[in-house]
Amino acid sequence: MKTMSVKLDENIVDEIKKISSIFNISYSDFIRNALEKAIKEKQQDFIYRMSNVPYASEEEEEYIVSELSKLSDYDLIIVREENINL
Repeated sequence: MKTMSVKLDENIVDEIKKISSIFNISYSDFIRNALEKAIKEKQQDFIYRMSNVPYASEEEEEYIVSELSKLSDYDLIIVREENINL
């Protein structure tokens, strides 16, 4: 484990102390658990997940760009919107 120093607002520190006291856990355990939860949530985010997708090769990129450049303004009109949960 590594040690870190973090500056927090007094209100947050007071809440950490209060919650730690009520649930009988150390400040460090509370903060560690909260950070682990936040990290897991962010790891499920679409942007984070897409950041781990490898880039296309130069050949693939050139092909994609050439195909996209053939599209007209009419081709680019949004006709339907759909949400996909990942």
